[in-house]
Amino acid sequence: MDSSTKQLLAHSLTIMLLSLTMMLLSLPGWAQLHTTISPALPNLNTGDAAQAGDKSPTSAEATYCRPPQDQTDSRLKGPKVCLTVGKWKELRAQGLDVSADGRSIVPGVQRQMEAAPGLSGMP
Repeated sequence: MDSSTKQLLAHSLTIMLLSLTMMLLSLPGWAQLHTTISPALPNLNTGDAAQAGDKSPTSAEATYCRPPQDQTDSRLKGPKVCLTVGKWKELRAQGLDVSADGRSIVPGVQRQMEAAPGLSGMP
């Protein structure tokens, strides 16, 4: 064998050993546990729970959570506000609402529109 053939053989053997080493080093990765999680929300309006006298979403005792609202003094949204449907209806009947920061009861949007001069014709 001449020297170029020996060099080529040595180079090929080196590449094969490196490939084998890389494959063996990656074996612990093959042994990792792979878990698939499929979340499912429970159906709250059917079955035994509904027959047991649970609150329907339209009853006055059911809870409604208003999504976070934009605040005028911050770039962050306010908190989610949760009240009973009856309390929300009571506030609306009085023309009131919960503030965007969720801390106080404020005049509703309709009252603010009526109180603002020149905006009475807006929807």
